[in-house]
Amino acid sequence: MKDRRANATLPALALAALTWCGPAPQAQAPLGATVVVTVNLRAGPSTAYPVVAVMGQGTQVQVFGCEEGYGWCDVQVGATRGWVDAQYLQMPAPAGPAVVASSGAVLAVPIITFSFNTYWDNYYRAYPWYVQRSYYYPYWSRYPHGYPPPPRYPPPGWRPPPPVPGWRPPPPVPGWRPPPGGYPPGSVRPPPGSGRPPPATTLPAPRPPQSRPQPQPRPQPQPR
Repeated sequence: MKDRRANATLPALALAALTWCGPAPQAQAPLGATVVVTVNLRAGPSTAYPVVAVMGQGTQVQVFGCEEGYGWCDVQVGATRGWVDAQYLQMPAPAGPAVVASSGAVLAVPIITFSFNTYWDNYYRAYPWYVQRSYYYPYWSRYPHGYPPPPRYPPPGWRPPPPVPGWRPPPPVPGWRPPPGGYPPGSVRPPPGSGRPPPATTLPAPRPPQSRPQPQPRPQPQPR
């Protein structure tokens, strides 16, 4: 009898658990956007990736999300999937059309990440540059967000260190003067000390001309 009651209560407990937990969360539906200028649809969030298609001004796309900072967005036009710069996407907003790059948070565009292998395997197997994935993968591995990190600048208020006390540039070479009119463009300046005149050299004294002995006439034979 107890076993029958226990078996009868199990479906009721399962139904109560499902009712308490509620329905499973669903993925957010893509958002509609308009391309404001003619722009390339690329195979990743950077201009370093190949071009998938060219979208003209006024093209309607579906936006699935953007990378952190709203620099590039994952979109689809027709059956083609790819990434486009967020500054060329415009969405409707209560105050009027807004650019995704500057109003992504207000437009509630979700933040997503780009996974190179998964994305290319799902959408680009039929493209000719798919076989060159080993060429593009190192770029994604180095810059996963599609662009190099910003350059490092000195902090505000930074100044170069003062010169060493007592340091002076070396004095010029005595007697040296630059050529008249200065050096022509592209010429190489002589090293320090090369402007001095060359040291005097003593030439050997010329040898006196040597006189050769004059040939003497042979004596004529005397008659016998």
